[in-house]
Amino acid sequence: MEAIIQQVDVEKLTSIFDIPQEMRNSVVEVTIRPIKKEAQNSTLEKIVQFRKKYNHEVFVEHLKKQAAEGHVFDFDVQKVIDGTETEDDMQTRYRMEKQAWGNYIQERAQGEKA
Repeated sequence: MEAIIQQVDVEKLTSIFDIPQEMRNSVVEVTIRPIKKEAQNSTLEKIVQFRKKYNHEVFVEHLKKQAAEGHVFDFDVQKVIDGTETEDDMQTRYRMEKQAWGNYIQERAQGEKA
């Protein structure tokens, strides 16, 4: 890993860093080196991680049971059960789930106020 080490008049750094008074009016050594940054997960990866965290298998079994009982869903349940959902399908379902939970919470809050 490469690094840049340079002596700098501390006054040049005061606009960037909060420099202690005892270091003012002096020369300091500054080391600049890259840090390892974790790659940002895609939305699909975030959804997959969320599903793993909350046990996707249990979710699929619940969907199978609900579908067998004749419940209707706003998404293609069979794709979820088969594991053939596309990233777009997952994102759409995820947004709908978030909205449904938001509506549920709002309805409960309004019910408690009454």
